[in-house]
Amino acid sequence: MGAPSAGPGVWERDRRTTLEIEDTDGKDASVRPETLLAGLPRLVRVADETRWRGQFCVATAAVVAVFWVLSWLVDEPVRAGITALAAAAVAVPTFAVGAIGMSRRVRDRLARALPPPRASVHETQASSRERRMKLSGAVLTGIVLLLLFERFTDGAGVIAGLVVGLLAAAGAVDWAESRRWETAERERETRLYVMVRPDALSPRLGAAQIYETPRPGDRRDRALEPSPFDLGI
Repeated sequence: MGAPSAGPGVWERDRRTTLEIEDTDGKDASVRPETLLAGLPRLVRVADETRWRGQFCVATAAVVAVFWVLSWLVDEPVRAGITALAAAAVAVPTFAVGAIGMSRRVRDRLARALPPPRASVHETQASSRERRMKLSGAVLTGIVLLLLFERFTDGAGVIAGLVVGLLAAAGAVDWAESRRWETAERERETRLYVMVRPDALSPRLGAAQIYETPRPGDRRDRALEPSPFDLGI
């Protein structure tokens, strides 16, 4: 059976203090609340995560495009026609598929929105920055390896074109979709979240369950909004 819940004042005081627990040797050990909650799934706003992913993809595509232009200016073995064709071949279908199904995708996921589980915490800004930095590093490392492979195999700019087309189209779709989520939050007067696992670098935005809580400061019932210390255990 779960322990009786404490009042909000007790939990608020515990947030500012260190939890003192007894270790196996009988000595006191200081464990902060965020350490105890580190293994729980985290809630991130769908609009913020989608907008960041779109901006990151568009910015990365621009960097790769600048790299290609500089290679072309110094007479590297790249061909503009093939690169442009490769970029268009992947950008057009990617953008078309993502843009056509955007409204239906958002509408269907909103219809299945649920209250967030109690055993979850809202992701802090520090955790979000760290997770996004790791994701950015992994993606950029992969792109560098692809460009190096193209350089040593005389790819003539095909891989660069494919990368630019894919990232630019996918980023534009995500950036536009983030506005849909922001509009939905204003209309429903709520906040919309998606779950990210503790060890994951990014949530599965395309198929993840949407969780809905009342907007902070709203006078409506906020019983569905989880508290980091109210785990329902």
